Amino acid sequence: MTTVSALPQRIEGDVGSMAWWSGQFTRVQDRLERLRDAVARASTVSGAGESVSAVRDDAERLLTTIDVDIGEAALLAIVLQDYADAHERHAQRANALVEDIEMAEADWMQRSEDAADAAGVALVVAGAGVGLFTDLAQNAATEATQARDLSWQHLSALRSEYERHFTNWDAAYDEALAALAGGASASLTPEARAVFERLLGADDSAEVLALWNAHPELHDELLDARPDLLGNLDGIPYIDRSAANESVLRALYDSDLEEPLRSEVDALYSEVVFNDARLISFDASGSEQATAALWYGEFDAHRISVLVPGMNSNVAGIGEWGVSAGDINGAVPDSATIVWFGYDSPSILEEPGMHRAEDGAAAFTGFLNGLDELAPSAELNVVAHSYGSTMSALAIGSQPDGLGVDRFITVGSAGLPNDEAILDDLQSSSAPAIFATMADGDVWAPIGQLTAFGHNTSPTQLDGVTVFDSDGGVTSAGDVLIATPGHAAHEGANSLWWDADDAPGGYLLDGSESFYNVQQIIATGAPGTEAGGEGSAPDWSLYYSGGYYPYGSGW
Repeated sequence: MTTVSALPQRIEGDVGSMAWWSGQFTRVQDRLERLRDAVARASTVSGAGESVSAVRDDAERLLTTIDVDIGEAALLAIVLQDYADAHERHAQRANALVEDIEMAEADWMQRSEDAADAAGVALVVAGAGVGLFTDLAQNAATEATQARDLSWQHLSALRSEYERHFTNWDAAYDEALAALAGGASASLTPEARAVFERLLGADDSAEVLALWNAHPELHDELLDARPDLLGNLDGIPYIDRSAANESVLRALYDSDLEEPLRSEVDALYSEVVFNDARLISFDASGSEQATAALWYGEFDAHRISVLVPGMNSNVAGIGEWGVSAGDINGAVPDSATIVWFGYDSPSILEEPGMHRAEDGAAAFTGFLNGLDELAPSAELNVVAHSYGSTMSALAIGSQPDGLGVDRFITVGSAGLPNDEAILDDLQSSSAPAIFATMADGDVWAPIGQLTAFGHNTSPTQLDGVTVFDSDGGVTSAGDVLIATPGHAAHEGANSLWWDADDAPGGYLLDGSESFYNVQQIIATGAPGTEAGGEGSAPDWSLYYSGGYYPYGSGW
């Protein structure tokens, strides 16, 4: 039987943005060249005396470095423009074929069903021995088969055209990476440069890991030369990536930074220095906000959980997520927890759309693939809050195997993508077990689902989802748990009408029913409290009478 391969992927990229940046780097190159000419004149200034000599010395020192900067600006301008041209020629044409392929595949599947039905009718009629109807049924079956085959030929032609454009784009992408690697690795030995270029051009994290493991003698040279690139390359072991990223972080911490980067760097530095976190990814300037991932616990832990934040989150608030990571590790044996701030989270105006989820899912997919490659035997859990569940579902549902994720836990979900292929993969037999909760006092999550353009699906609508409570309960030992009063993951404003002082608490606050259940799901595969069980109806008066202490797990 003819089978259809997975639907082709869309190739992300903004030609206009790339061309704009190419022009910017060209202008930088021009300005640097004018500066070099002025510096060259200063280096030959006539006269004597200490001040004149200092000017000539400074100019000569600057001349030794400015050519490198000019070369880098010129390289970036050329590479970006060449890649933009290739993206326009090939990637955009490949993307334009995706919808045609989807329609052609649907047509082929329908015609395949029609042909099978017609063949079945022809067999029944032939068995009845009615000559006239037998001929008519056989002709109908033949016509249906021919229509099916023509549909397949059309689908195959579209797929071949897509593959041609995709292959040409992929080659242009590799050429761009190789060119950038050549410019970025001028200080490397020829052996290290060759490995560096192959690392950047690798197709997946498995290839990266194999290359890395094959050349241990080059690790120090490579990491010292480009810690900013290798510290974020999925497939390189986290112990090496964290060392590279932390060297970049320390240099930034000692620099004169402006907000918001100053607060973001300070928050990360505090977690690394005072909370024993390891910085396994870090990009201070590659996105609209700094992105990072911190690892809490041992690298060889058997259970690994990834915490994903939602709307309006940023690296400056990573401390409270680090507390949650430590609480999970303290409650779950042999556990490590990652806090993943690896995407530009949406503002309240951007939240209804899918743009931030689509961009984030591309990064999260690579991260999860790399994590699965480095820890293939570990249990992998993703705990996503609010819009983080939207983005995470888009990544996890991009493959039937869920990218190696064993459990996908959503808290206060802003809605999962409506894409049927994504939802089908999330409900496939090899998909992760899915758990979901939404507190009665959470008014933001339902609004997020109702007002969304593309992510209106509640996790509770999926087949096989386990729903757990967030509205107060008791542990297996009989300890009373806090209800989650609103939408926040930790402290802060939780609803449309309460402020932080009136309604403390959040989905991932230690001592809450929601977070207790999250910990139990990670540890045992099932929530720890009974849905609608003892204590599940919250007594909101306790929040106003001081019955609940607003921080940590105290009362």
